[in-house]
Amino acid sequence: MSPRNHFANYAKTSPKEYAAFSDNVWNGFVVVTHAIGLSKFFTFSPDFTKGLDAEAIGKQLGTVYELSQGSDEHIDHSSYYK
Repeated sequence: MSPRNHFANYAKTSPKEYAAFSDNVWNGFVVVTHAIGLSKFFTFSPDFTKGLDAEAIGKQLGTVYELSQGSDEHIDHSSYYK
């Protein structure tokens, strides 16, 4: 089984575990690039975000995440930004 098929099956059979795994891989990549000095070659905050309201963007991303998880319940994330 190729790695592509393995991860596709993992994502189908255990979507929450796969999401946690992929988040951990991405977070590890960010930590490593910062730790070894490669972060100047990667942009984690695109230029178009300068001057935008980070709190409003965070709330909207929280809403999108909840919808992607199939949650009908809306959680107010505003307390996270104070």
